[in-house]
Amino acid sequence: MEFEKRLACVIDAKGSVVRGYLIDSCEFDGTNTYIVKWKVPLQGEAKTNFAATIGSTMQEPVEPGLVTVGLNSDPNKMEVRTFAPDGTPSARSFHLVCFRDQ
Repeated sequence: MEFEKRLACVIDAKGSVVRGYLIDSCEFDGTNTYIVKWKVPLQGEAKTNFAATIGSTMQEPVEPGLVTVGLNSDPNKMEVRTFAPDGTPSARSFHLVCFRDQ
């Protein structure tokens, strides 16, 4: 497989993968933590930068919120957490992009 420079996905508030590129799966803890698994590693030969935003999955209204993203001990996974504007853990739909360099 050729080295992929970008990954992207949209995850709904319940943790379902709505669409994406090279995403494998998403696990949701039922509160506000999502473990996103990719088909390629984010660490090792790849140097990964990422960005996330709270957003709609299609055309539904979007509740305001905050999102954090971090790498995981598994090189193919990352952890996303979503919050209400006041910082309270809250399930939110989000968009996530990863840019990879060697």
